[in-house]
Amino acid sequence: MQHSKQSSFCDHTPVRRGPRPASERSGKTVRAGLHVFPGFPIEEYALFAAALHDAGETCGNRLKIDVLSFNGGFVRGSCSAAVQTRPLTELLDGLDYLVVFGGHKAAPGSNQRFRAALQTLRRNGCQIAAVGGAALTLAKAGIFDSYSCAVHWQNRELFSGLMSVVDPTDQVCSVTEGDWSSCGKTGTLDLALHVVAEVYGKHAATRLAQAFIHTRLSDTRSTQNGEVMHAALSGSGLVNKAIALFQDHLENPLSMAKVARILGSSPRCIERHFKQNCGITPCSYYRQMRLDHARKLLLRTNMTLLEVAIAAGFSTSSSFASAFQQVYGTTPTALRKSLSAAEAASISS
Repeated sequence: MQHSKQSSFCDHTPVRRGPRPASERSGKTVRAGLHVFPGFPIEEYALFAAALHDAGETCGNRLKIDVLSFNGGFVRGSCSAAVQTRPLTELLDGLDYLVVFGGHKAAPGSNQRFRAALQTLRRNGCQIAAVGGAALTLAKAGIFDSYSCAVHWQNRELFSGLMSVVDPTDQVCSVTEGDWSSCGKTGTLDLALHVVAEVYGKHAATRLAQAFIHTRLSDTRSTQNGEVMHAALSGSGLVNKAIALFQDHLENPLSMAKVARILGSSPRCIERHFKQNCGITPCSYYRQMRLDHARKLLLRTNMTLLEVAIAAGFSTSSSFASAFQQVYGTTPTALRKSLSAAEAASISS
């Protein structure tokens, strides 16, 4: 996909790109801010923070870490965990890196002061990076300043409608011009290793990867496809191929007869392999994949129930709601209401 060099952050005119040059930072303390929004993924935050902390312990404490939010105070993340933060505005002129962690509750687009803060940080030479869902949050708000964005393969469809602003890639990390990004999960560690390599050198990053028993030291060419998508999903090659087809046809489900034709097999043979390796029929497996996809859309997007139903391969809202309740014990509407209630409680606490 070809894009112009114009930034998606429309009023952003950077003075310089990327972090301060190594020669400028040499011998000086490097400051990294870890910015969290309500609902941030605690496992990704903890992994990134631990990597930077361990690098400092091993290589010398030249890297100072600040935990930030826009207003400061306690911020609650996933698993009911909370962290104490400082206000972002206290460090607008002192950060070399700002790494953003966000969940489905994050809504920075409504905060013009947050937009202005990012603009100031970029002008001051701070490198902005988004981990996992934070990139989607910033892109939706129009304040993700890069066209290339590393997106977890499960979240790729959530970027539909943003293609004119962001080009989602299957890279583990994107550390090219503009804001950096990581696909999240263990890809969070790859982004942390890239920061460590810039601050302490690649040898330090390699040693840290070994300490974390991390089998790769990613560069800009490393993709999720090579690490995850080609991994065995079951003990059957036929089942693996069928699951890959299911994943590619969630909105327009294939019949088992068509799946069999594509794979050069028969519906009966496919069903036998699924029962042997997964314990359920291929139709049940396929339906569960579609419902899992629908649940993710309900939690992470503002799509209407009908739009979610169609995206998951259901022709009507009623058939979708019935199938959803049968599996999850609640309706799509009730799930959305419970999410809104949880958000309200988080804001008031």
